[in-house]
Amino acid sequence: MKQILIIAFIVYSASAQSLFNQEPEVRVRIINTLDTVNVSLRGEWSFRNTSTSKMTLPVDSQIQFIKRAGQISIVDTSGALLARTPSFMFSSNSDTATIKIASVPYGVGWWWAGIEDRVYEGAFHIYIGTNQELNVVVQLPLETYLKGVVPYEIGGSSPLEALKAQAVAARSEAVIALTSKLYSGEFYDLTSDVECQVFSGNHKRTALSDQSVDETGGLIISEEGQPMNAYYASNCGGRGELISNVWPGRNRLESYRVSLPDNNGRTGPNLKWNWRAKRWIKTSPDVYCNPDSNNFLPGWSRKNFRWKREFTIHELTEMLTDNRELGLFKRIRVLKRGPSGRIYKARIVFEKGKLTVDGELTLRQLFSPSLRSSAFYVNRDGAKVVFHGAGWGHGVGMCQSGAVAQATRGSTFEQILKHYYSNSDLISIYGD
Repeated sequence: MKQILIIAFIVYSASAQSLFNQEPEVRVRIINTLDTVNVSLRGEWSFRNTSTSKMTLPVDSQIQFIKRAGQISIVDTSGALLARTPSFMFSSNSDTATIKIASVPYGVGWWWAGIEDRVYEGAFHIYIGTNQELNVVVQLPLETYLKGVVPYEIGGSSPLEALKAQAVAARSEAVIALTSKLYSGEFYDLTSDVECQVFSGNHKRTALSDQSVDETGGLIISEEGQPMNAYYASNCGGRGELISNVWPGRNRLESYRVSLPDNNGRTGPNLKWNWRAKRWIKTSPDVYCNPDSNNFLPGWSRKNFRWKREFTIHELTEMLTDNRELGLFKRIRVLKRGPSGRIYKARIVFEKGKLTVDGELTLRQLFSPSLRSSAFYVNRDGAKVVFHGAGWGHGVGMCQSGAVAQATRGSTFEQILKHYYSNSDLISIYGD
């Protein structure tokens, strides 16, 4: 594998140098849904804005940022006002200084939504956005950013080779986002939740997850010498999905033109027909992400390989339309499934009308909270409507559960990446 890496780097070395001669810094928006932010400082920090000189705060201070009438008020624990400004920078000269932010929202709008205290390092920009929301952005080196992504995306206690595969995939996604401005705003390059990649700062970092980033430093996947999106999802349910069925306008690289079962032989049924999808979901196929055959898989994977949700008719009616003239929900008619069994076009039938839904994510997000995936079939059980589903996520690219299984069985991170991105190579993004 070492020789392959050298060849790939030579092919791409000029482009890599034009992208990053050294490790870039990234700006990540970590909050934009709160009006008040409570912060505990570790070490010495200072802040400045456009109207005041630099102010150094006492070591290990506790302060609060409050949005009031288009301004940010900074107050201490006694309630004393330290400053008021629409925007300010917050930083420390110490490499060991961190801040703890209380009750950071995550998974907003999804079934796993919640809040937790998180610890961050870097420099911070806090400002009032164009929609009058309070934004908190952290700026830090790319590799440090990845150390806050990897353990959250795949679990900090996963096998090292799975963590390394995740590190390369996450770095590839970050590089594409940085160069394309796909997720950027006026003062940030990336966001911290699932629309981009989950970034939690230092909260769940482990020695092993940090090691995975260090040992793959600068490596991303490419196709035909160019950086490529390394899409991934928690659990494919047993078979990957075609990118054209999930994101019709996104790249059509060779690695994404196939949909194969997640097993060693890459053999299994095409699930675009309803009867095959139903049988697949009801059974326990021989695939890497199946916890029945890989009982070492973590709990987050066990919950998502096969799942069930129950609704009443009235609950579904409330969720799926705000047009009361359509009457009560009757059924979902599947119009198109992908080869993984994911529905990407459906017709929702009500008593007095119907709605057509295009897109697997659009369909999932009609429900509150959103469905784990659109690979499902529906049964009636008395007064209940029962959804039986497979997998968590869009199913494109790497199955994180499958990566954990392969690593546990002895695969290297290179082999894992090749399994999911079949036409890809590894390249380095740094100039030296």
